[in-house]
Amino acid sequence: MTRNVSHEPTAGQRHRAARALAAHARDADELAELLQMTGLTAAEGRYEPPADAERPEEAREPAADPEETRRLARTLLASYASAR
Repeated sequence: MTRNVSHEPTAGQRHRAARALAAHARDADELAELLQMTGLTAAEGRYEPPADAERPEEAREPAADPEETRRLARTLLASYASAR
């Protein structure tokens, strides 16, 4: 029996991973670094994607401007903190 296994994470998995990084990052700079290392974006952690959503095109591109990434990371951290 063969299984159709995809090694590409789903949009939901990417969302949960970005949220987990936000929960464990010490600050916005560390979160930005972790997101860049994992190929995730702060935008992926903001809202739960629909079940059938594909990985966003912008996530496939290299990291954005570092200052913009930090700003988005701060927004994600603030969003996560207010949801606790």
